[in-house]
Amino acid sequence: MNGGAASAVAGDPALAALWRDGLRAAALLAVDPEGLGGVALRACPGPVREAWLEEWRALVGDAPVRRVPLHITESRLLGGLDLAATLRAGLPVTERGLLADCDGGFAVLAMGERASRSTVAHLATALDRGELTLAREGIHGEVQARIALVALDEGQDDGEVLSPVLRDRLAFQLDLTPLSIRDLDEPPFDAADVAEARAMLGAVTLPEDAVHALVATAMALGVAGVRACQFAVAAARASAA
Repeated sequence: MNGGAASAVAGDPALAALWRDGLRAAALLAVDPEGLGGVALRACPGPVREAWLEEWRALVGDAPVRRVPLHITESRLLGGLDLAATLRAGLPVTERGLLADCDGGFAVLAMGERASRSTVAHLATALDRGELTLAREGIHGEVQARIALVALDEGQDDGEVLSPVLRDRLAFQLDLTPLSIRDLDEPPFDAADVAEARAMLGAVTLPEDAVHALVATAMALGVAGVRACQFAVAAARASAA
């Protein structure tokens, strides 16, 4: 995926590069959310995080985006019996959950470093399977929840971080805490670039030697695990598109 040239940023080149890396991750995720899983975004609430979210949101087009609040109930997350509608109708009426509303799009997890084990487990299941098994309040069935996740991490120290259960399922780990609004630059990609890349993605294949090189590089950098190698291949395909 090739965007236009970004304008020059005055200031620390390393911080400018960090912002550009964040924008590239946003674009790649918009191109292939299914293959890349999502992003763990560590940043304090403020203009830098909001700028990244705005740039990413502009790239995903009409894909559904839903915010997952910190203290969301299981019934709201998964769906279940709509008590008021059931009483009115005189027969069971189900309410769609938030993850079902995200199907084919993105969930944005607020304060992910404090998410409950239950919320983490349900999100991990959706990322792995693209569906959830609903078995509660007398309701049984499978619910489509093909999502990618933007997990917001506001942790202030190393002891307050996003669960590794989720981190391991997200291709990108961004830490924007060193940045200030002065370090931000115009995005090198726009929605048209992403739409074109998504249209081409299915035709992109990587030569076997390129796949082997990616795996070897990951191992040399100490990145272990099949999932990490799969993410590397998916990111390379999205970038090539």
